[in-house]
Amino acid sequence: MYRHIAPFLTLLLLAVSSLPAFAKDDAADILAIRNVEVQFHQAGSVLPQKNIDLMMALYADDAVLIDTAHGNATYKGKAEVRRYWETVAAPFRPENHWIGYTPAMRIRTEVNGDHATLYFECLWMDADKNAIGAHSFSDMTLVRTSGKWLVSAIKVGKVAQL
Repeated sequence: MYRHIAPFLTLLLLAVSSLPAFAKDDAADILAIRNVEVQFHQAGSVLPQKNIDLMMALYADDAVLIDTAHGNATYKGKAEVRRYWETVAAPFRPENHWIGYTPAMRIRTEVNGDHATLYFECLWMDADKNAIGAHSFSDMTLVRTSGKWLVSAIKVGKVAQL
């Protein structure tokens, strides 16, 4: 019986050893891209404190942001994207003490070489009221620049229901 298994195991080992090397790299890229979502929420959350510079570190210099909640208002370039986060985005408003997070089932990542997409929904919890302050989405296109994943385009908006 074992002599029939040996050729099968040999073929299996050959097949596994010939898998593309990028499978390991894809896992590392997906983790790095998922960390973009983590940094995004860390930057906009009141704990420990809101950090606009941390948020802006995620963006390429020529990034474009489209705000679907406000008539598809478009912000082009890092300075305008910063202005959006400072003046329009609810998480950065001084009166909002929110903590952002994404449930695991509401995040998707795809990698294709030095380009990637990241979609996630944010539940912004109001720390003062112990309630949901907002339910929004971010749909990002990322590019790897000098080994770092940066947001080149992002659409943001409201999610109708949980």
